[in-house]
Amino acid sequence: MRALALAPILVALVACDAPPDAPTPPASHSSSIAVSADGARVFVVNPDADSVSVIDADARTLVTEVLLADAHPIADPSGAFTPAVMPRALALAPDGATLYVTGERAGALFAVDLASRAVRSVAVGSRPIGVVVAPDGGAVFVACAQDATVVEIATADLSVRRRVAVDAAPWALGWASDGALLATHLLGPGVTVIDPAAMTVRATWALPALAPRGDRRLAHGDVRGLYDVAARPGTDEHWIPHVLLATDTAQPELDFESTVFPAIAILGSGAVRATLTTDAPDVPGLDGALADVVSAPQAIAFTPDGAYAIVADAGSEDLLAVDAGGRVQATLLRPLPGHLPQGLALSPDGTLAYVDERNTGDVAVVRVDRTTGRSAGIALAVEGAPIARLTADPMPAPLRLGQHVFYSANSDELPVTTNHWVSCASCHLEGASDAVTWRFEQGPRDTPSNAGGMLGTGFLFRTADRTQVQDYWHTIVIEQGGPIDPTAHAPLLDALAAYVNHGIPLPPPPTTDPARVARGAAIFARAEVGCADCHRGPRFTDSADGNPTLDLAGPIALHDVGTCATSGFADVPHTDLAGHPRAACAFDTPSLSGIASTPPYLHDGSAATLRDALERTRGTMGDISALSAADLDDLVEYLRSL
Repeated sequence: MRALALAPILVALVACDAPPDAPTPPASHSSSIAVSADGARVFVVNPDADSVSVIDADARTLVTEVLLADAHPIADPSGAFTPAVMPRALALAPDGATLYVTGERAGALFAVDLASRAVRSVAVGSRPIGVVVAPDGGAVFVACAQDATVVEIATADLSVRRRVAVDAAPWALGWASDGALLATHLLGPGVTVIDPAAMTVRATWALPALAPRGDRRLAHGDVRGLYDVAARPGTDEHWIPHVLLATDTAQPELDFESTVFPAIAILGSGAVRATLTTDAPDVPGLDGALADVVSAPQAIAFTPDGAYAIVADAGSEDLLAVDAGGRVQATLLRPLPGHLPQGLALSPDGTLAYVDERNTGDVAVVRVDRTTGRSAGIALAVEGAPIARLTADPMPAPLRLGQHVFYSANSDELPVTTNHWVSCASCHLEGASDAVTWRFEQGPRDTPSNAGGMLGTGFLFRTADRTQVQDYWHTIVIEQGGPIDPTAHAPLLDALAAYVNHGIPLPPPPTTDPARVARGAAIFARAEVGCADCHRGPRFTDSADGNPTLDLAGPIALHDVGTCATSGFADVPHTDLAGHPRAACAFDTPSLSGIASTPPYLHDGSAATLRDALERTRGTMGDISALSAADLDDLVEYLRSL
């Protein structure tokens, strides 16, 4: 580890509250894994098995796996693997008797009685993710990402009490050190502060983009991937791991060192006090707070005294310890024994860390050793074999391997990047989109979603440049810096394609009004409106019409819908991967499946909402001139339901 000169980046918040001074309550934030108050039990969700596991922490064995669905998921005849519940986070009641679990695909909160293992549930909204229990145990709070709401549920009878609307995609929940409820937003802008007593929004803590600093390898970019928030014990600080996406750099300069950066934002007393990042080691005078490159920081936990933060990095597959007072990296544990670490929980005394390794279906145990005095420090070491948490893995083996390839930036094991920097999931968060526009050689390109798979969507890329997921070895080489060979590594690319096509289900649509959806569907189908002229078939696209074998030599159905010169960065003529010409400003028809979860819209992300996209394409993409404002609202409601 090189010598460090602390260089945190200081930025301001959009809004703030008074400095919190109350002690941080226990179980302060949502997580995929938790430890009982006595340290005897570990609980972890199994998103790909529709279950939650209970582990004996002393014996390090699986006690039971509690199903939350009628049965474990299986692949359907088409090969699609779609869990019915997909549990994502859990929270233990203060008395330790009940485990509350969110079911992302079920739209429900589950309550597991740990003595009887009986399961109750209540519908809470679309795509519930984060969950926390009130300190007095009387209520549970759930973040419903697709409905952009935070919901309060009474624990006595699992009745929904109140809802509060927040910004898009609320994800993790956490208790602030003053007792407020915090909700992160996966795709930004930051954190919503909620008064839990009144269930009203108190403030928005925005994390602004970090501006370029001369060298494109220095951490900067748009804030995305806000997977967790935790209050630092004994302080008014709140720490948020996230990524920075540097959309200012254009190809061919855009590469793995200038695309995505890890970061930890530190908020306190109404300001972002620092953002800890990894910086290029060979830029004179600019060392970052983090000495090692890590990828996809996703979960965070503090030692009981608040002296150290430990971060689980899902991409680089390691644990990063940060000296919380000095705001500098203390140590790095790499490698972990398994893959895709998505959750982290410490034992009550802080001597053990339990790591949710989703891809390998186990829990890693890490010893946390502390030294005091002048040589004060922290050491992390894997202790024993991981704890198996599944009775059997229901996900087919090719999809499980593909999941590893998709989420991994572990360059020690896979040829997907250089120096643990970038994975497919760095831009395709949750298998979907990062909601930014990149400056590619072909022109500005909004990151498309992979959810629902690519089968049936016709050609790939905005201008029909590719035909199959395996073709994305070009992306791995160019943007991710991965030394992958399409022939030698064909098994990895095939597994990646299997996972993308069959293992990333479409997110559930937001809650919609059935009557308005029906009216919107009728408007969509009207010949004079013209939506269905291009957006037709099961995936709502005319891509591959007349060319079912996806022959790049043609015919190719591309369209100019009048949205080309909108970003200030030109679309240009180019060739597809086989050398066939593609004109500027002629685009492949995107699928509408799951469109509600993929803003912004159009090839360059220039339409913030679906209504904006319709207005921007008046007269060029169908004829909506005769539609009233109410008609447009109904049409948007129908699109949101897809």
